[in-house]
Amino acid sequence: MSDFSSLCPLFNTGMYSEITMPYLGLSGLSTTGKLGGYIFGRSVIVTAAYFIKHTAYTATATGLKCYLCRQSTIAATKTVFASLVTSATDTVVVVDRCKAFTVTAKTFSATQCITVRASTNKTGSKHASIIVRYKEK
Repeated sequence: MSDFSSLCPLFNTGMYSEITMPYLGLSGLSTTGKLGGYIFGRSVIVTAAYFIKHTAYTATATGLKCYLCRQSTIAATKTVFASLVTSATDTVVVVDRCKAFTVTAKTFSATQCITVRASTNKTGSKHASIIVRYKEK
């Protein structure tokens, strides 16, 4: 993940930027499985997020519940501010197409982190990417 907007913060104020958490593994998850996280390092407002499934689920799989959380540290108490539930089949979330999270805009301080959590285990080698859109505060 590369984010060079901190090099010119004056020019990025109010502008939208995106980060991508690529190819997060969906196998071996528990009910609070952490898929990834990111610290912005400055004050931002997260306004939108997208889920991209890269591998198909089997017909007998259950839907995946995915959440975006704000935390002061990776191990701290989480505040869920975005959620998404996928279908067990490919009819709702098509492979390599974006599906938007339901997001309540959330402000992050320079030290807070965004984490991605999922609640349903996908057996085999299943992967998804998360795109997070934010703007400088």
